Amino acid sequence: MMHKPFDITMKTLMGYDPIAWLKLFGIDPDGPVSVVNTEVSTVKSDVDKVYKIDGPDPRLIHIENQSTPGDKTIERMFRSNVLIGGDAELPVLSILNLLRPSADSELFSGEYLRTVNGFGPVTIFYYPVVRLWKLDAEAILNGPPAVLPIATLANVPDETVPNVLRRIDERMIHETDSSTASTIMVASLLLAGLRIERERIVDLMRRLASMNLLQESSFYQLLLEEGEEKGLQKGLQKGINASREMLLGIGEKLFGPPDTETRTVIESISDLERLKRMGLRALSAKGWNDLLAEK
Repeated sequence: MMHKPFDITMKTLMGYDPIAWLKLFGIDPDGPVSVVNTEVSTVKSDVDKVYKIDGPDPRLIHIENQSTPGDKTIERMFRSNVLIGGDAELPVLSILNLLRPSADSELFSGEYLRTVNGFGPVTIFYYPVVRLWKLDAEAILNGPPAVLPIATLANVPDETVPNVLRRIDERMIHETDSSTASTIMVASLLLAGLRIERERIVDLMRRLASMNLLQESSFYQLLLEEGEEKGLQKGLQKGINASREMLLGIGEKLFGPPDTETRTVIESISDLERLKRMGLRALSAKGWNDLLAEK
């Protein structure tokens, strides 16, 4: 399955400043917070982010990000909740974080009930639901840098999203180092792509000051190197295939669907380094033809 850039975006962002993210979700930690590396093979691929709150009442906070509706979402969350908690021997609060209105469903009520005929309820699973489009964008824009990209998905009209991006850009240039600035800005642009058309995003990319720092973005490098990592783990050809898919996914977000000829050219590229160079150029290229000019 092709990795969606915004899925990786959320996982990466939530690794920055865990306390800021927990407060965004309405949790005020009463002890030190750390990111949990969920290496349990049965849940690893299903879990977006897990935080551990130490102190007088140790517990885990499990966040699931959702950009599209799914009829098995809550069952998957419940399964992860049980497995994560059992492995750590700690209570777990699972939170469903919905990125956009189209991800919502009447099934997401905050309660999951399992019953057995003739006996009644055997499982009750409660989970908070966060709907990002209902959050106050102004409060987010005045908050910690790590959560700024979420402002593009908050309670503002679509037509004001470009102004939100400009405000994030201004803060990044004046308040943080170049690597963090470019990472936060790339994440903001990718998430904004869930709301506004690609032409406006491409235009903004050429105007935002922090885009000049793209080469220093560890996050964007992560997007491009994911295929390479898969290659090291599963074989070079699979890594090349994953890099092609990532490039096609980013390109489609920026330039629209590739035509048959463009897709054929990209799928014929077997040079992993060239695919990475093309990925770096994607945010400054004018379109598919310009991108393919990379040798």
